Amino acid sequence: MKPLARLAAAFCGAAALIGTMSAQAQEFTLRITNPDAPYVTIGDLKYPYYVYGMMSSFGSTVEALSKGRIKAEVYHSGTLGDLRENMESVRMGVLEATTPSEGPVSIWYPDIQVITIPYVFKNAAVAWEVMDGPFGQKLMNGMIEKGFRPVAIGENGGFRIWGNNKRPIQSPADLEGLKIRTMEIPAHQEMVRSLGASPTAVPWMEVYTALQTGVVDGAELPTVGSLQQNLGEVLKYVTVDNHVYSLSFVIVSEKWFQKLPPELQEAVLIAGRVGTVTSRGLVQVTVNDAMAEFAKRGVEVTYVSADEQQKFREKAQPGVIKWMEEQLGAELVGEFMEAVKAAEAKVGSSGPR
Repeated sequence: MKPLARLAAAFCGAAALIGTMSAQAQEFTLRITNPDAPYVTIGDLKYPYYVYGMMSSFGSTVEALSKGRIKAEVYHSGTLGDLRENMESVRMGVLEATTPSEGPVSIWYPDIQVITIPYVFKNAAVAWEVMDGPFGQKLMNGMIEKGFRPVAIGENGGFRIWGNNKRPIQSPADLEGLKIRTMEIPAHQEMVRSLGASPTAVPWMEVYTALQTGVVDGAELPTVGSLQQNLGEVLKYVTVDNHVYSLSFVIVSEKWFQKLPPELQEAVLIAGRVGTVTSRGLVQVTVNDAMAEFAKRGVEVTYVSADEQQKFREKAQPGVIKWMEEQLGAELVGEFMEAVKAAEAKVGSSGPR
């Protein structure tokens, strides 16, 4: 049995075990939304898309732990609208849950942008330690004040990539003059400017057409998500440089959450933790296979060396940090950078960058 199949079997077995608990009458409905398709094909293998895996495991665990008192309904492929619409509905309490990245979240909660300081995380383990620790909890508490309760902190493909149709990106100079698509997040746009390119915000579902028609020269992208959206058909070059680590949340409406009795609130929070681990695991399983598949499909893939990555860091970080200190406050930025240093020391990743 292949590793992914064993992983899926383990999840199914755990769900079946929990599902043997006696069911009770349904009292609440939990609708969870996402705009992407539920699966991605990489070579000969079909993988659960990491957001779909996160929301599915979250939903099934909520149902099991609540013994049927909460009925989860998973809506993928944009059947209930896009993420921005879903976020507004969650804030108002019209929709129970959705699964945004930090891009849509930043519209209502700008402080989330602090995690996007370029080249700040050495690896995923450091990012997990920060987001699961005191700083991450403080940041998430700020979202709750806006009406959004983040119960799962998964990965939006982990570290993001550059894709373009002009030339391989091997050094900061190669980005100069390019028109680059970004998410609707000002910090990403400031990073692109710092590297000498021109940022253009393009919604996720319109990226394929923007690249195909030349509206943009390239794009700042997620890894597996780009493959799922068939962007390999409209890209010539992809660069891996670990410039930004991106998150994918399960966010529930605070209004809905507060209507739950304490034992069901606990079930939702525990299920969120299960969703977090599911998302992170699926990303780590699929990301390297996704990059290999890009190369197989004729896209030239470049991996930036450590020395060149330091050049990117030196050019991109100062401008973004200055912008964040002005927009978000020097205190928040300082706390985040200290949390990163502490996480590096804890997981054994400290040392020169």
